[in-house]
Parts: sequence; structure tokens; C-alpha cells
Amino acid sequence: MSILRKASEETKKVMLDETDYIVVRADISKREFNVLAGKAPISAEGRAISMSEAVGFTADLFLTLVVGWSLFEGTPTAEDYQGLSAESAAAIDSKLAEHFEALLPTSAEGKPVTT
Repeated sequence: MSILRKASEETKKVMLDETDYIVVRADISKREFNVLAGKAPISAEGRAISMSEAVGFTADLFLTLVVGWSLFEGTPTAEDYQGLSAESAAAIDSKLAEHFEALLPTSAEGKPVTT
């Protein structure tokens, strides 16, 4: 595959348990990555990440990446996500964090790119 390409429209199913799943975008554009990276809560030395920063970021991940799920047909909205039980949202948040990490740019050696 060529190194130069546009972000794909492909999706993939991420299993939450034996029956429940989310459908996520397999790729995001540089623009979308930059927006999410700019909203990512980063803990500075001596400063803890606030709960509101973490909650806001997970909601942004959900809205950017999730295009479907096993709960019902169609694309879930912010209201749908906010209406989930805390346990359900935590399961989704964990999988989305893993998926976002997999989308991080890497160098030719497979190490995350630092800027």
C-alpha cells in the first residue's frame, strides 16, 4: 500500500462482549486526528486530569469514531451515548481509547511519532 493516501471510509466491528459491539471508523483524517489530539486531556507534571476533561474527550471520541452499534440500527448520537448506563459507557470508552491509540501515527520503526 502506498504511504500517500486519503483516510478510508472503512469501518470495523469492535466487540464489547460476546454479543454487544460498536462499529467504528477504521481510519480518520489528519484534520480529525488533530482535533481529537487537541482535546485529549494531558496530565502535566503535578496536575491531575480533571473528570470533566476525561468525560469530554471520551464523548468526542464516541462522536468521531462510532458509526453504529448493537443497541439499535443507525448512527448513535451524543444523546444516545449520554443516556447509557455508566457501566455501558465505560466499556465503550475503554474500547474507543484502545482504537484511538491504534490510530496514532507511527514512524517507519513502528514507534509513535513525537512532535
